[in-house]
Amino acid sequence: MLRALTTIESLLRAYGHTYEANLAGIAAKLYRTDPAVACQSINSDEWWESSASVAAIDLAVSGGFTPQSRVDAQRLRQSLIEVFTTLLAYGEHNDAGEIIVSQFQKWTESHM
Repeated sequence: MLRALTTIESLLRAYGHTYEANLAGIAAKLYRTDPAVACQSINSDEWWESSASVAAIDLAVSGGFTPQSRVDAQRLRQSLIEVFTTLLAYGEHNDAGEIIVSQFQKWTESHM
């Protein structure tokens, strides 16, 4: 999970999503000291619920649909899947996250 959070932070920062990158950085720091608390902090609307959430960011769009931005969008989705899976392992549940991650998994399987 720590690797996924670091990837998320790095990718979001590279595409100018500073606020959301900061959320990932804070979660990574929390995870190093208390994984359960980190998972509780990630189980929030800022991560999963709204059109302004971390999970709603599409780096392909942010990057102008370049080949690199499409690859980075896939990396972001994969990292978010890993984060959500870890949330579940720590007993956290988020209905919106479940729907989003299910869609990410379908896209991954279809190589989108």
